[in-house]
Amino acid sequence: MGGAPPSPLESSLRKLLTPELFSHLVTNRLPYPPQSPINFSHFANTIFLTDPYSPLVSPQAWPALLALSQHPLASIPDLATFLPPPSSPSYPTQTLGLLLLLDHIPRLLFRGIDQRYTYSFFSHLSQSLALSWHSLPSHLRPDSHARWKHEQNVALDYWIAVRFWFATPFVHSEKPELQEIAITLTEETRATVEKETGSADPYRQERDEILGDSYAFPRVYNAGPPRGDQVTRESFTWWMGMLFDVHKPIVDRFGRYPYLNGITGRDANEGEEKWLEEINHFAEADEESVRRVREDVKAGRWSPLGTDTPR
Repeated sequence: MGGAPPSPLESSLRKLLTPELFSHLVTNRLPYPPQSPINFSHFANTIFLTDPYSPLVSPQAWPALLALSQHPLASIPDLATFLPPPSSPSYPTQTLGLLLLLDHIPRLLFRGIDQRYTYSFFSHLSQSLALSWHSLPSHLRPDSHARWKHEQNVALDYWIAVRFWFATPFVHSEKPELQEIAITLTEETRATVEKETGSADPYRQERDEILGDSYAFPRVYNAGPPRGDQVTRESFTWWMGMLFDVHKPIVDRFGRYPYLNGITGRDANEGEEKWLEEINHFAEADEESVRRVREDVKAGRWSPLGTDTPR
């Protein structure tokens, strides 16, 4: 016997959250031949310094993001069920596409008060989805090097780029248990690249310092990624692993990212205020957006997604 019929909400979402959308998001985020070397200076540039991606995916992503935003989190069906079975050859790419939609694209597109959706709405969906695939047996996990190498027939360079995006929902999380997963994922990536290339990550020598420095993330991010012809897949991997790792000391110290307090409508405590001053208020939302978010939170409402973001 078949299961229960889909709810009207699920049926409407399935018309928007499609395999074609997920594939489109991956193809444009990773526009590299799967078997060829990747210019990792270019890859880092398109993430941290420029944004050629948003114009390519915004028209397709906005309808799905808007539809999701119009419903309470508790009413949204399990988005893992919008993917093919984990054993399907298309599962890794499709999962990556859905993760990009939920975790990455809001960070690129949303402006002003709309940023509240990034951190208080879509982050919950992306982290729930990430936990669902991470709990699978290792041979079914969509971030597996073995799956991408043998099943998707991609080279190590392409998998490094793929693995970066699979890890971001955990890195962005304020939950200590998800930060632990992020640390484990980074170490797995580091170890795989070391094994495949015969090189060693020099940041291993600074491991204790890296994981204990709550000021490192703003400093490293502001300095920017490695640039120029000397950037290799190895040097990019080591730098990116370090960048991911330096998120954890902030959550270890404060239990959250204090620079998100304003855009999520939270109050900072005295220790957080001092730290934010010391890092020159890195990554905080502008005062006007914070004021309006606080008004919404106090009134128990959400300004509609798209209020401040041009489309």
